[in-house]
Amino acid sequence: MWLIDTENFEPQSLEDLLSEDERVAANRFRRPDLRNRYIAAHGGLRVLLRELHHIPLDAQAIDRNGYGKPHLMQYPGLHYSISYSGHYVMVGISEGEPIGVDVEIIRPIEDAAELMDIHFTAAEQAEVRSGGALGTCSSRKFLEIWVRKEACLKAFGCGLNIPLNIVECAHRDQMTTVQLSDSQFRTGALQYLGDPIMAWSSRISV
Repeated sequence: MWLIDTENFEPQSLEDLLSEDERVAANRFRRPDLRNRYIAAHGGLRVLLRELHHIPLDAQAIDRNGYGKPHLMQYPGLHYSISYSGHYVMVGISEGEPIGVDVEIIRPIEDAAELMDIHFTAAEQAEVRSGGALGTCSSRKFLEIWVRKEACLKAFGCGLNIPLNIVECAHRDQMTTVQLSDSQFRTGALQYLGDPIMAWSSRISV
């Protein structure tokens, strides 16, 4: 897993690595920072696939399943996931089992109570509220659970077609096992000083 800080990123070094579809997608962004972040994410992924997994650029064709989860067409055993928040990009690559990653910058969550009522289990709500009023401290606890849930759904590959409130990710332990349908997923937080908050999830082989 890799964290990319795009705050001072210059896109020229990676833009030429993108596919035609990715260039079109990048140019849809009206804000330069969002365009640069997209290029850093997808260009960075292509560099990692080429340098670490020895996959040449012309063999990195990408398709999506019916729920929109991307995958490498010629390498079905190699999985990846990308997440964005603020000027950060998180990239995860896994050999063998699907992976999901999620990153969130620390910020107040104004509607945390409403979101928890809809998307959090009772145990998760109790964990967040153990920090007292829903201020900055509790917003961090909220996000620490939220990123795990998002990572699990990305690893499962069905997007938000599965309700978040059936994914139990209370974060008292560094690593948690989650049951989704007939599959189990391991999920955990990544330690980083300060901002941002990150999590990963990968399916457990049986």
